Amino acid sequence: MIYDDSVKYDEERLLRLLKWKKRNDVPAIIYFTSNPTSDLVENLQDRAFVWTWPPQLLSAVVESDRKSGNKWIRTNEGVSPTTRRAQVVANREKNRVSGLSIDVHTCGNGDLLTALKRANDRRAKFEYLARELDADILKRGQQLVRYALGSFRELLSPLDVADLHARRTTISSRLSQLDRFAGRIASDPEANPATGTFRDVVSALKELEELWDEAPASDKKQGVLVNNLLYGALDRGDSVSVVTATESQQQALTTFLQSEHPSLYRDLGDDLSIHDTHSVRSAHPTDHVILYGALRWDDRDLLRTDVASDAIILAYPIEMGLLHSQVDALEDSFDSIADTTFWNVINKLTRIATDEPADIERVNINLPEYEEPSTSALGEDISVDDAEGEDLGEIVRGYETDYEDNEDFDPTEYETSSTQQTSTSGGRTESNCLDVHFDDGLSMYLRRDTEAYTVREGHDKLFKKNASRLKEHDVVVHLEDTDEMRDQLYTLIRERGDVGLYYYANLWKVNLEAALEETGDDLDDFVEKMEQQDLDKGRGTYERWYDMEVHRTRSKKSFWAIAEAYDLEGVKDNFNQVWNAVQEMETIYSRLKKALRQTALRSAADGTLDDVMLSESPDIRLSDFEIGKYLYRLEVHTIEDGVEARSSQIGRLRGL
Repeated sequence: MIYDDSVKYDEERLLRLLKWKKRNDVPAIIYFTSNPTSDLVENLQDRAFVWTWPPQLLSAVVESDRKSGNKWIRTNEGVSPTTRRAQVVANREKNRVSGLSIDVHTCGNGDLLTALKRANDRRAKFEYLARELDADILKRGQQLVRYALGSFRELLSPLDVADLHARRTTISSRLSQLDRFAGRIASDPEANPATGTFRDVVSALKELEELWDEAPASDKKQGVLVNNLLYGALDRGDSVSVVTATESQQQALTTFLQSEHPSLYRDLGDDLSIHDTHSVRSAHPTDHVILYGALRWDDRDLLRTDVASDAIILAYPIEMGLLHSQVDALEDSFDSIADTTFWNVINKLTRIATDEPADIERVNINLPEYEEPSTSALGEDISVDDAEGEDLGEIVRGYETDYEDNEDFDPTEYETSSTQQTSTSGGRTESNCLDVHFDDGLSMYLRRDTEAYTVREGHDKLFKKNASRLKEHDVVVHLEDTDEMRDQLYTLIRERGDVGLYYYANLWKVNLEAALEETGDDLDDFVEKMEQQDLDKGRGTYERWYDMEVHRTRSKKSFWAIAEAYDLEGVKDNFNQVWNAVQEMETIYSRLKKALRQTALRSAADGTLDDVMLSESPDIRLSDFEIGKYLYRLEVHTIEDGVEARSSQIGRLRGL
C-alpha cells in the first residue's frame, strides 16, 4: 500500500488504514513524504515505512497519469473543487519530477552591509563567550540576539510597515527587551563577564535600526525584490510566488506593494502570489518562487519546495553560513531516511517501474561562497529606469493623530478574506483536542501542538513544551485574555489625552448599536444584509459581529460592508481614520499582552515586575494593570485526549 503526503495526514485516517492492512493481509504500508524533516516522520516511523519519493519513480507515476488521461491531469475549468485541488497537486508533482533549481541573489551594499556584518560579528563573539561561560541566562541571551538580528534579515518591506503589521513583537520592542536583559546578565555572577560583549551586540543592532530606513532601497532585500525580481517577472510575463517568514510579514509586504508600487502590483495581478511559509505548502504552482532568505530551521524543507521549478533566495552575505548548514542538514535528512532495512523494497519498486536503481533526492542549489556576490537569472540585466514605483509618501506606522487622511475608500480594491464555515456560534468544532483539568476546578481545551509554559521548582525560567507533552503535576503559567483587561486599556487611552483615538476606535460599535436598535434587526436580518454586500462568511462570524463580540473585522472590505449595509454615515465619512484607530488599538493591546507574557515568570516565581512602557503616546505602562488578575499558576490534575471543542473555547479557562 502506497500512501502519499499529498493526502493530508490524519491520525484517524491512518488508524483506519492500519485496520484495513491487517484485515486484508497487506504486508506493508509505504508512506512517501516530501519533507523528511517534519514531525510526521517521527509520528509514522514505528507504524509504516517512511520514504521520500525517488525522483525516477515519481517521474514514472506522473507520466503514467498523464498517459492515462486522468481527470486530475486535465486543466478544464468545469471541474469540482476536489478535482481542482488534485490538479494543483499533480502540477506540483510535475515540478518535483523536473527538480528544483535554486539560485541565491545576494543583497546588501554600502553602510547597511557594513552595519549588518558588524552586528553579526559581535553576535558571534558573544555566542563564543556564552559557550565558554555556559550560564543558562546567556543561552537565553543568544536566542534574543538571534531573534533580533533575524528580524532585520527577514524584512521584505520597510521597517515601519513591518512594525504596523507585527502581531507580537516589533523590532523596536525586541531591542528594548535586549536592553533590559543586559541588566539581568550584569546581576548574574556566572554570566556577568559577558555583560560588555552583550551590550556591544545591542549597540550594533541599535545602529542597524537607525540606519535601516535611511539606507537606499536597492541596498535592502525590498529593493532587490521589487526593482529586480518582480519587474523581471513582469517583463517576462512569468508568474511568481514570494514567501515571507511569517503571516504578519506577508501582510506587510502586501501593504507595501499596494501602497508604494500600485502599478506593479496591479500589472502583475494573478501572476503574483504572496505567501508565508505555511500557506505556500498548498499554493498553486508558479514559474518562480522567491524565498525571503536563509530559512528558519523548521522551514528548511522549503529548499525542496515544489511550488515552482525555479527558486531564488534573497540573502545578505551574513546568511551564507546558515544556507550552507541548512543545505547540509536537509541532505543529511534525506540520507538518514534512506538508511533503512526497507530500502531494498523501494529499490526493487523503482527498478520495476523505471529499469533504474532508486536515487536519493538532493538539493540543487547554486550556493556561492560566504563573501561571493551572486544574482539570479530572473533578476539580472533588468532595467528599471522606466519602471520605478510611485512615490506616495512615507507610510506612517500606526495611527495618524492629525486626522488628515480623507482619501475615499474603494471596497472593490480589497478582496474579501476567506473564513472557514462554522458549525456553531462559537466557531468551528475541532477534534483531537486536549481537555486539561487543573486545581480549583479550572480546565482548558488546548490543541495538541499549542505551546504551553511551565515552571519547575528550583528554576527561575519558563519551560516551553507542546501541550501534548503535559503531564500530571506540571505547573502551567497562563495569561487569560479578558474583556475586562481590554476595557481597562480603552479607559486609559481616553483618560490620558488621546480622545480622538478612543473616539474613532469606538465609533463603529456606537453607530452600529444605534442602527440595530432603530431597525430592530435580528441576527437573520443582519446576515441577510451582509450577504447582500457580497460577503460569504460563516454564521458564527456574523453572529460575533452582530453581538459586537469582536473589536474589528479581519478585512477592510468586511468593515466597509457593515458601514454600507447600515448606512453608518459617521463611519463612512471618516472610514480610514476609524479603521486606522481600530488597528492602533489592537496594536497597543497586543503589545500589552506580550509585555504581560514577558513578565509572567517573574510574577509567578517571586512576585517582582518590571514596569514596561507599552505605549509612549498615549502613556501606558504595565504598572497601570493589576497583573495578578490575569495571570494564573495552575497545577495539572488530569488530561483527557481526543475531545472536541469549539475554536472560541480553545486556550480559555473554564470554571472561573
